[in-house]
Amino acid sequence: MNSTVTRPVLVGIALLTAAAGCGEQDAGPDLSSAPTGVRWQHYQGIALPHADQGPAQLQQGAATGFEHSPRGAGLAALTHTIRLSVAPDDDWATVVNRGLVPGPARDEWAINRVQLSITGPAAPEYAPKLLGYKITEYRDEQARVDVYTEYSDSSRAVNHTAVSWYGQDWRLRLPDPESTTRPVDAIDELPPDIVTLEAPQ
Repeated sequence: MNSTVTRPVLVGIALLTAAAGCGEQDAGPDLSSAPTGVRWQHYQGIALPHADQGPAQLQQGAATGFEHSPRGAGLAALTHTIRLSVAPDDDWATVVNRGLVPGPARDEWAINRVQLSITGPAAPEYAPKLLGYKITEYRDEQARVDVYTEYSDSSRAVNHTAVSWYGQDWRLRLPDPESTTRPVDAIDELPPDIVTLEAPQ
């Protein structure tokens, strides 16, 4: 008689334990942890963060070697976005080849870039100052990251970016050429929950 009572009780305990385990897995990675060991280096007149989570290597303007984590994704998103925007004529091809996911968007960007010429650092009035980022979506193979910047006139903007884990590194995925979504929006206030990475003056 005791065995017939004990069996459903044990089954119930096992189910509760399994449910508790599932709950822990559903919590997901921490998207709000700030990078560690942050130091700053200038590229084309703009201060960019280098942290324990990346980048680990620099080559002719391209930054690579980001940790496969939310912090690595956030650092890659803002690093690739800035470097792609200001890379000079001698660097931009390397930045594209090592920092962007291959595809039609990358090809179109390269075609347009050939028609421009950047030979010096960004002018102070146009150079963005990094304020931080917010990961709005994260999976092991892809993340969406909002990058927040400020300009010399105190205006602020958010750049909506996506990065993909490609070739054992985080690379920037440019919007599809047919996309009608705005990649950049002007903002008045910063969200309270961004990961702060404010560049030095």
